[in-house]
Amino acid sequence: MAGDSANHRSHIAGEGDIVYADTAARELLAGHEARLFSPRSSGWELVKQNASRSVFRGTIAQADVYLKQFHNLSLGHRLLRRLGSSDAMRELRFAQHLAAHGVPTAPPLAAYCHEDIEWLATRAVTAAVPADQWHSARRAGGREEQRAIRRAAGRLAEMIGKMHAAGVIHSDLHCGNVLVRESDDGELELVLMDLHRAHRRRCLSRRARAANLAQLYYDRFQFTTRTERLRFLRNYLRASKAEGSLRGWQLLVEHFGNMHTRRQLRQRDRRVFKRSKYFTKFRLPDHWEARVVLASKRNMAGSQAASCSLSADDWRRALADPAVLLSGKGVEVVKDSPSSLVVRRRLRVGPHELDVFVKRVRRKRRWKALADCFRPSRPMRNFALGHALLTRRIATALPLAALERRVGCVLTDSILITEAVKAPRLHDFLNTWLATPPRGDTPLDVPEQRQLAQEVLWQLGRMLQRLHDNRFAHRDLKATNILIRWSPGTSPEVVLVDLDGLTRRQVLTARRRFQGLMRLNVSLLKCPVVNRAGRLRMLMGYLRRLASGRVAFKPYWRVLEVWSARKLRQQIRSRRKRQKAARRPAT
Repeated sequence: MAGDSANHRSHIAGEGDIVYADTAARELLAGHEARLFSPRSSGWELVKQNASRSVFRGTIAQADVYLKQFHNLSLGHRLLRRLGSSDAMRELRFAQHLAAHGVPTAPPLAAYCHEDIEWLATRAVTAAVPADQWHSARRAGGREEQRAIRRAAGRLAEMIGKMHAAGVIHSDLHCGNVLVRESDDGELELVLMDLHRAHRRRCLSRRARAANLAQLYYDRFQFTTRTERLRFLRNYLRASKAEGSLRGWQLLVEHFGNMHTRRQLRQRDRRVFKRSKYFTKFRLPDHWEARVVLASKRNMAGSQAASCSLSADDWRRALADPAVLLSGKGVEVVKDSPSSLVVRRRLRVGPHELDVFVKRVRRKRRWKALADCFRPSRPMRNFALGHALLTRRIATALPLAALERRVGCVLTDSILITEAVKAPRLHDFLNTWLATPPRGDTPLDVPEQRQLAQEVLWQLGRMLQRLHDNRFAHRDLKATNILIRWSPGTSPEVVLVDLDGLTRRQVLTARRRFQGLMRLNVSLLKCPVVNRAGRLRMLMGYLRRLASGRVAFKPYWRVLEVWSARKLRQQIRSRRKRQKAARRPAT
C-alpha cells in the first residue's frame, strides 16, 4: 500500500477525479479530502487489514465515516483501473443501484481511483453487529430470542430476494457481510456490505440464483435446522417472485450447496501447506523443517491456543532444538512403545505457555523407510488431517506444529506437537458419571445419568457419521482415542485424538463404514455401564439424518452384532498369543 505522503501528492494531482455519491456527500466532504488520502496521519482508527484491503474509521463534520482502501496491485486490477473500472467504483455503483431497489446498504459518500490509489468512503452503520455474531449470541436464548432469529431470517430472505430481483449477484454472500441493527423497540434492520464482489446481469437464471444462495446455505448449515432453511427459502421466493416450487428450489439449492461446500473445504485444506496469517513453514538447523500454526479460526475442544496469536519468530525460538522437546524438567512420559514416544509438557511460545503433547514417531518396519522417501512424514499428515477435521467441525486436539528431518529425501526423524485436551477418556468418563452408586465431583441422580448417557452415546454416533460423510476412515477407533469434554449444564463434546489411523478415502465403501461402527461398538461392549440400549442409541445416532423419517435399524444391528463378536474373538486370540510369547523363556 502506498504511504500517506504519496497518497496526498496523488490527491493534489488528481483531486477532481473523486466521484461523489450525491450533492450532500460533496458538501460533507468539502475541505476534508486530504483525510481520505491520508487516514493514518489524520489519526483515523485502523479497523481491519488484509492483503487486499485496509479499513479505517474516522469522523468528518461530526459524522462517522468508514474508509476502505484497496491495495491489490495484481496485473488484472491494474488493467481494470486504467480502463476506468475498479473495486471502489463498482461498490459505489452497486450500493446506489441496490438502495434504489429497496436493499439497505452502507450509504456511500465518494470513491476515488487513479493508478495505484483506490478508496471508497461510506457513512458508518452505527450500533450494528455482523449477522453471524448476532445469530450465535441468540441461538441458546429463550423464546424471545428465537422469535428475533425468525424475524431476522425473514428480513434476510426478503433482502436477498430483492437483490436478485434487481439482477445483482453477491459473490461473497455470507452472514459476516450482513450487519444487524436492533432498535430499542425490537425492530431489526439488515444492511448488506462488501459489494465490491457483486455482479449484475440482465436476467438471472434459476441456476445462478441457487448457486448464490448456496453460499449462504454453506455458511449457516451447521447452525440452522431444515425447517428454518425451508422457511427462509419460502420467504425468499415470495420476495424475489421467482418461478418454481419450493421442493424444486430446495433440491437445487442443496445440490449447489454441496458443490460449494466441497470446493470451500478443499480450498481450506490447501491453506495448511501455504504461508498465510494462519500457517507458516520455515527451516531449522540440522536439516529440520517445521510447519506451525500462527492463529486458528476454530476454537473447539476447549482450546486455549486457538485464541492466541503466535509469530514465526516465537516458534523458531521455541523449536530451536527439537531434541530438547522430549526431555528435561517437567516432561512427563505418557507412552513409550516401538511405534512412538509421547510426552506431556509445558511449551513456551513467545508470551504464551501451552500445555502440549509431543510425539516422536518410530518405525516398526524397515521397509517404511523407503516409502517415507516419497511421502510426507506421519506428523505432517496428521497435522493436515487434524486441521481438516477442525474445518469440518469435528472436534480434535489442535495440531500446533509438525517437524521432520530429512537428509536428502531420507526421513530420519519426525515430531508432532498438539495441544493437550483437558478431558477424560471415554471409558473413564462413563465409569465415573454413570456408575452405580453415583460418583464424580457432583454426583448425578438417575434421570440425570440417563440423560447424560443418551447425549454422549448419540454424539458418538454423530461424530462417526460426520467422519464418514466427509470420507474419512479410522482404523484405530477405540475408547482410548476418544475423549469426552463435559461440565454440568453444558452439552457433551466428543473429541477424537491420535489420528495415526485416520485416512482420507476417495470412496468410502459400506464395508469400511461397518468396520468403523464395529470398532466403536466393541469399545462400548468393554464398558460395563453401557447396556444394549446404549449401544443401539449410538447406532441410531449414526443412522439418523435430517428428515430421514423412520430408520430400519434392525438389519444394521444384526450385522453389527456378528462383526463385533468376531472382532472380540480375534482380540482374545491375539492377547493370548502375546501372553504366551511373554512367558516363553529367552533362548
